[in-house]
Amino acid sequence: MQAITFTELKKRFQSVAGLATLDATDEFFFLNSLNNRLRDAWTRMDWPELINLNSVSISSDATGNYVGSTGDKDILEVWNKNPYLDRTARKIPYNLIDSKIYLNVDEFIYNNEVHVLEKKSFVPYTETSTDIPAIFENYLTSAILSDFYRGDGQVEQAQREDGRAEEFLLRQIDRVEKLQQQNKPTIQSYNNQSQNSLIYQ
Repeated sequence: MQAITFTELKKRFQSVAGLATLDATDEFFFLNSLNNRLRDAWTRMDWPELINLNSVSISSDATGNYVGSTGDKDILEVWNKNPYLDRTARKIPYNLIDSKIYLNVDEFIYNNEVHVLEKKSFVPYTETSTDIPAIFENYLTSAILSDFYRGDGQVEQAQREDGRAEEFLLRQIDRVEKLQQQNKPTIQSYNNQSQNSLIYQ
């Protein structure tokens, strides 16, 4: 994933806003705005840059078979095989209990491992962050500028920048939708006795 640092984003913002420096109050406002706006964008869709498919070994306890801890990830799907490489891969039903992924169907499991499609959960950024997703750079610059304008009582300018920010974000959403076949398995269900789903590439 291409990333930018907090410092790089701040300098980009200052350049667009025409500000040579940010005082302590502005720095605090900038960071809060960044996290609020980025949290909203984070949940707008399943961004490929934030998604990984990992092969994970299965463990067992008194409750049944499970896959470790979800940590700071949002679980999207669990597969018995790598769905990008094997057309016979099937999604496995699961439940999340105490941050563990409990698998419902034992017979779908091969080689004592499953493949978990997961999305990184949003964790607030700080002044030392170096991993802000670059796809949000233009969106964040306009969105944060809009918040600064609004805080200064410049409503019309704030609305204009809000519109620009949304346009930047919609462009990224459109990009993802066009490339979605390359970034996430496409599932086609069919009716039979097992009611399983197959992967089509």
